[in-house]
Amino acid sequence: MPNIICDQEHHYFADGKRTPGVNEILAEVGLIDFSGINARILDLACDLGTAAHQATALDDINDLDFDTLSPGLLPYVQAWQKFKADYKISFRREQIEQKLYSKKWGFCGTLDRLPVIIGGKLTLIDLKTSTAMQKYFRLTTAAYALLAEENFPKMKIRQRWGVQLLPTGRYKIHVYDDPRDKQYFLSALTLYQFKKGE
Repeated sequence: MPNIICDQEHHYFADGKRTPGVNEILAEVGLIDFSGINARILDLACDLGTAAHQATALDDINDLDFDTLSPGLLPYVQAWQKFKADYKISFRREQIEQKLYSKKWGFCGTLDRLPVIIGGKLTLIDLKTSTAMQKYFRLTTAAYALLAEENFPKMKIRQRWGVQLLPTGRYKIHVYDDPRDKQYFLSALTLYQFKKGE
């Protein structure tokens, strides 16, 4: 497995070679477009998402100091805890924020959590703190499924879930089950490669 680095600008490098990430691909072909959103609001949303991901990851390994946790983050952590308790799942350190590279397709991505068994089905979970679940989230989970199945050949993803953590301390599950999503993502990747002259 190659050494994968993701820098502060979310640029991926696989064994030192610049490699596109999932969201970079979707943005380049116009499926992600934040141009109409106020920059300050966008920055706040990004900061919240980053902080919530860090807090939930620490919670998973029982290393979260609740005394130092920002009050605004607490409901998101509580929502994540409720989700884990409801589905009786837990995660080890090596299952969290796993960076993967597809040698076959030439892209990288970071899985929030490696897939786990839920209801007898191997399930890919993508954490979200956004107020609205975007259509392109279907394709990010499809891309992550491609990465997981290539890097761990025994894995066959049966479910893709977007788990929306809400500021109320609750969560909402969004099921992505369109079998065309992987092909849609690969079509976007092909268009990305065409635009970049690859």
